[in-house]
Amino acid sequence: MNKKTTTLHEKKGVSQPETTSKLSAEKIKIKRNKHNSVDEFVSNILEGSIPFLSKAITLVESTNPRHQEKANEILERCLPHANNSIRIGITGVPGVGKSTFIETFGKRLTSQGKKVAVLAIDPSSSVNKGSILGDKTRMEELVTDKNAFIRPSPSGTSLGGVAQKTRESIILCEAAGFDTIIIETVGVGQSETVVHSMVDFFLLLKIAGAGDELQGIKRGIIEMADAIVINKADGGNEKNAGIAKVAFN
Repeated sequence: MNKKTTTLHEKKGVSQPETTSKLSAEKIKIKRNKHNSVDEFVSNILEGSIPFLSKAITLVESTNPRHQEKANEILERCLPHANNSIRIGITGVPGVGKSTFIETFGKRLTSQGKKVAVLAIDPSSSVNKGSILGDKTRMEELVTDKNAFIRPSPSGTSLGGVAQKTRESIILCEAAGFDTIIIETVGVGQSETVVHSMVDFFLLLKIAGAGDELQGIKRGIIEMADAIVINKADGGNEKNAGIAKVAFN
């Protein structure tokens, strides 16, 4: 019987070194799986630890019953250290420039020695329930500021422009030592006013030329605003901004 031969020859290549250290990967895995106690959470939050503040907000937003139980204990311990900040709500229609405005405003505050926390609420899809959570990408300078903390959160099924656990997140940020809390709502219309009850100052951003004089006398979100800012009012929009200013006075 003739032995089959082949012209195909396999030549082993040069083996590549592992890109990840097994020891480092194991350490990361152990650290991630470590369950911190309530005492550890509270003490670190009161010391201003951003990683523990972020993890605590994640627990608060979780639907896991064990996470909720732990989050409630943390909130109860942090509550006596809260209510010592200025809370500012910023709202407006999609595309009005909320994130850009907040970055400029936030940098101004941090330059004055303030500690600023931004709770940015991102809309959730009604189809797949997901959120992009990309507001931080528009705050390139503020996100690297050591005196600022930006936390995007999905709105979920909550209506009114905020997330279900925004109030609880405010308490945790105040306990962590932030003296100015800015809440950026999802893009809202005229009736989403829930954020008004959470803040000390309610700011509404508008775009010049986005409506007629009737907009100035409509009720809802406009009558609740402590101030109205006509954004994007430069260049060729100056005239329209002046008209809008008169309409909202």
